[in-house]
Amino acid sequence: MLRVAVVGSGPSGCYTAQTLVQLDPEVRVDVLDRLPCPYGLVRYGVAPDHEKIKSLQGNLRTVLEHDRVRFLGGVRVGGPGGLPVARLRTLYHAVVYCVGAAADRHLGIPGEELPGSWSATEFVSWYSAHPDATDAGFVRGVRSAVVIGVGNVAVDVTRMLVRGAGELRPTDMPQAALDTLTASGVDEVHMVGRRGPSQARFTTKELRELGALPDTEVSLDPAELEMDAGYVDSAALPAVQRRNVEALRG
Repeated sequence: MLRVAVVGSGPSGCYTAQTLVQLDPEVRVDVLDRLPCPYGLVRYGVAPDHEKIKSLQGNLRTVLEHDRVRFLGGVRVGGPGGLPVARLRTLYHAVVYCVGAAADRHLGIPGEELPGSWSATEFVSWYSAHPDATDAGFVRGVRSAVVIGVGNVAVDVTRMLVRGAGELRPTDMPQAALDTLTASGVDEVHMVGRRGPSQARFTTKELRELGALPDTEVSLDPAELEMDAGYVDSAALPAVQRRNVEALRG
């Protein structure tokens, strides 16, 4: 019998466990996670209003309920107080690491450490009820917010800032975050990116959601939609970037 440890219970960890037990009827898999609850970013990173994506937890639960798969929560691997990696290797025939970055990267710009400046990691963890999250006073007494980034996380953060109570209440957002967001005075959000529309990393579906938000006006400076010199012909862009440009121009 082959025993395998999979460190991390997010989608990559669960699908790794699923593949292992499908390939070999003799494999037994233990899925280890530092947190007491599984599913990783599907549980703690997907925006609360994206319920269809969050429903993926049902598929991951099926994997963890397999008779040759065992979930072990609250197990820290490596680091201070954690299970030594060398010890883990003695307990299993193989160890697969399916973990992402646990902390954010700093931009290295002046003022980044000032009050009122937070990373998306902190903000998303807070409105997703991550066990490590703390209430850092997000959006209290705030009327205008700036989101730096041109990817899906930036879109998620922007959407959470402007959605109303009626839209967020049916979601699984923790009550404290819901109360704070719906009571906030944010009525203006600026999205700022260093790159042009042809390099933005949105997926078009998420980008278009911004234009469909109730009681919200989205405006862009036409000058910001000018194509970069290397991308004058939008038809030559990859499909996703081309659709993004079209959505932004619309």
